[in-house]
Amino acid sequence: MTQILQLRPAIVRWCVLVCVAVLCAGAAHAADGDAAVQRALQRAIAAPAPAQVDAQAVEALSFRRDAAVSARVQQETIRAFGRNPQQVADLEQVIGSGEMLREFDKILRRYGYDPTNLGDVLAAHLLISWEVVNDRDSRQSPAGQRAVRRQLIGPLAAVPEVAAMSDADKQAQAERTAYLTMVSALTYQSMKRDGNRQALTALAASVRQGLQGNGVDLQRVSLGDGGLVTR
Repeated sequence: MTQILQLRPAIVRWCVLVCVAVLCAGAAHAADGDAAVQRALQRAIAAPAPAQVDAQAVEALSFRRDAAVSARVQQETIRAFGRNPQQVADLEQVIGSGEMLREFDKILRRYGYDPTNLGDVLAAHLLISWEVVNDRDSRQSPAGQRAVRRQLIGPLAAVPEVAAMSDADKQAQAERTAYLTMVSALTYQSMKRDGNRQALTALAASVRQGLQGNGVDLQRVSLGDGGLVTR
């Protein structure tokens, strides 16, 4: 997993608590939505990625960022997970400052993804969740990293409800997913550094369960040059 920003211990503790208790159990539902999107995800990983994706599909999932939407999502996230004044202050620093979202954007660009494309954001969520569930590093398969976005963009853009989303709706969904993904990744890296195998196992089970709710079992998925494909 790509190394990501080093946060203060208070933020890392918050990430662990939130991820295990709340976020990971609901991340897939928050990120993926209704039954049509679930079917699209299942279709996406049923076969290797196409060599390229249609430009219209890419355009259907792209959005222009609006600072007002980012500010609203930031405050929603802080209010939802700040349990006390100190946590709120910590969250204001790392989320309200834009630090966490900027780091997420850097990770996506390393993958060759566009952080202003909902399909790419969901692909990153799926890829990082796969790393956590399987305790693997996707950097061992750069071609696979690049392929996952090609797998998801076409099927997602074909969902009418997704294609009809406004720029603001796509941005809000993408940024909520970004925070969920970063919390999971930070928690995983913290536990990995500490050598806490029991906590890593529990985290992997939580992330796996979240995606299973959408019919995707990440323990039955392999990463190769064709992307994430069901074995």
